[in-house]
Amino acid sequence: MSEQGGPPGTEETWDPRVARWHDPEGDYVLPRALRTLPQPWDAYDWRRIAELPRTEDRLAEARRVVTVLLEDPELSPHVPQPPSPGLLWHVWEEFHRAVGERMPRTGDVTWSGVDELVRAWQARPRPNPLQRHVVRHVEAAMLALIPSLRDDIADSVFRWLALDPDPGRFADWAVDAAERCVTEDIGADSAIELLGAMRTREARAALQRLSAKPDGPAGWDNAEAARNMLFDLETEETPPAPGA
Repeated sequence: MSEQGGPPGTEETWDPRVARWHDPEGDYVLPRALRTLPQPWDAYDWRRIAELPRTEDRLAEARRVVTVLLEDPELSPHVPQPPSPGLLWHVWEEFHRAVGERMPRTGDVTWSGVDELVRAWQARPRPNPLQRHVVRHVEAAMLALIPSLRDDIADSVFRWLALDPDPGRFADWAVDAAERCVTEDIGADSAIELLGAMRTREARAALQRLSAKPDGPAGWDNAEAARNMLFDLETEETPPAPGA
């Protein structure tokens, strides 16, 4: 793989130089860590996830899912960055949605299925130049799907944990997991929401660390989100002035 830049308007001619990856276990597109996730985490189906009971077994499962997302190096591949203005990202996302509709579970995503979708896009009456680019370089689009799924799945875990009436009871492991995910920008918004919902000393300390700018552990936007969460918590805890 290599990365090429260029002046605005060159995305349709950009060559990302991504070779097709072949899994020794079969015709799979996604790394084993993603396609072997337990249901329903393997099929970003929020309706089913939201209904999961927060039993000890399910909580242990969610913890294992987050650990895999953080630890497996195959889930953070180098994805070449399209040249400015970056409109190709939106067409990659459009293709990802089409893949998800045809192959909803991570273990269902195969190169034969992707190639069928490519043929369907090629048969469109008037595909635009960036849509034609995606089907010519589908390998790059599918490589970009890996970190996208990683982000979505982490987001769903933290959203699910935050639904609990007392998310602070998960603090012994979820604070560290959420802080690491914010630092690595994986499901960061929901991880910050969970840290705020926990309302424990450990969660607040994590938000303090994450809110440091400009040289803190989190990126600028995530540090700002952590700072805003701390402000909201302090506002809620501050009693109103007399006569207010």
